[in-house]
Amino acid sequence: MLRMVKVKNGLLRGLVGRDPRVAVFRGVPYAKPPVGELRWRAPEPMEDWEGVRTCYDYGDMPMMRVHPGYGEDFYTKELHPVAASYGMSEDCLYLNVFTPAVTGEEQLPVLCWIHGGGLQDGYSYEIEFDPERLARRGIVVVMIGYRLGLFGFLAHPEITRETPEGVPVSNFGFQDQSMALHWVYENIAAFGGDPERITVAGQSAGAGSVQAQLLSPVNQGIIKGAICQSGVSFAFGDEERPFGGVMPLKDAEAYGERFFKEIGVKNLAEARSMDASELMCRLFAISPGWEWSFGQCVDGRFVLENPWEAYYNDRVPNVPMLVGYCEGETKGFMTFMPECTRGFCELRSGRGQKVYQYVFDHDIPGDDAGSFHGSDLWFMFDSLGNSWRPFEGRHYDLARKVASYWLNFVKTGDPNGADYNSVTLPVWRPYTPEAPALIRFASEPVPETLPEYPALQSRILVGKVRFTE
Repeated sequence: MLRMVKVKNGLLRGLVGRDPRVAVFRGVPYAKPPVGELRWRAPEPMEDWEGVRTCYDYGDMPMMRVHPGYGEDFYTKELHPVAASYGMSEDCLYLNVFTPAVTGEEQLPVLCWIHGGGLQDGYSYEIEFDPERLARRGIVVVMIGYRLGLFGFLAHPEITRETPEGVPVSNFGFQDQSMALHWVYENIAAFGGDPERITVAGQSAGAGSVQAQLLSPVNQGIIKGAICQSGVSFAFGDEERPFGGVMPLKDAEAYGERFFKEIGVKNLAEARSMDASELMCRLFAISPGWEWSFGQCVDGRFVLENPWEAYYNDRVPNVPMLVGYCEGETKGFMTFMPECTRGFCELRSGRGQKVYQYVFDHDIPGDDAGSFHGSDLWFMFDSLGNSWRPFEGRHYDLARKVASYWLNFVKTGDPNGADYNSVTLPVWRPYTPEAPALIRFASEPVPETLPEYPALQSRILVGKVRFTE
């Protein structure tokens, strides 16, 4: 087992995971703590340290308006049953690395995971994430922490004025993720990983983050595969407000100015001098929900455009992608997801780029929530044993197959092959305009061909006319 590694900043000591075949390095710093004068600035590389840094404990969760783990809401029970015991602070730029390597010379494929939560909530070690279950099957898994909400995505004219020429403005959370990916590229060989085989994956806002990282010129050449779960951003050109739209920088700056006035802060200097918890209390006072939320903007340096503008103009790296959604989401706040996902697959595959589509349509025991937003994570991470829900043998069988498809994709760029019991999986064909394939995860993985949809091409044509330069 690989318990000690040397990265560019110094020596790290990990520990034995729950599975003794996996070494775990928790709380690995990839950037300086973004506190004090570094609040609302681009992340800076971590300084070197002397001696051996022990990586036994998770770093703090990023600042959120409500500390996860308190309350009786659905997701507290589902995802945060022990989160109340974790710290929460601005000092949150840490990775968690899980490796089955023994010598450090293995050159294993790498999965980098970006958590969801609307860019306002979430953390990299939620209970449904079980990186050890994947790492034991022959990959290195890296879980990325990054700044959220007010601290991760505030824009303001004063921030823009103080930002050096050529440096991205705002989008600090995305800049964090990018620095983490670059850290992985430079250091993962020490953990037995192959820097030339990095797949980036995420769910919900994590899927949006994957797209932002894939489309940004800052990450050119680093990402070799991408997985977007419940979050493909796409537009047909005829919607009033397409899913995944990005605010122009000027609008985001004005939004930040209005926010400061709303909470009684005069300027950026005063905001920087305030304790982080005080700022979050003021945010919560005017916005217990997400009435005031902070997301990405087109800064012209990191985020260059809306994602669908990149898609229509073929400004997307040609890497294999795996995309899909949960059936239960289509009955709630994400009714648009099947069409957006199919439109994305149609456009991308029509240019000869490989994309695999899926839909989770499984039964979820314990209540009537159905295949809710995020329910796929228990299966993808093969982590059913961590859940309160009374999962049965058939659910574990499905989780083995789902996790195996994901593992195969990380290893080869193709989800097909055998599961980790060496049983051949049902064939998952890539989507093509001639054969619009997907795989439906019900009680079993079921390959399907979608019915003809003549209006799809007509709508895509509208998008091409509107968005193609």
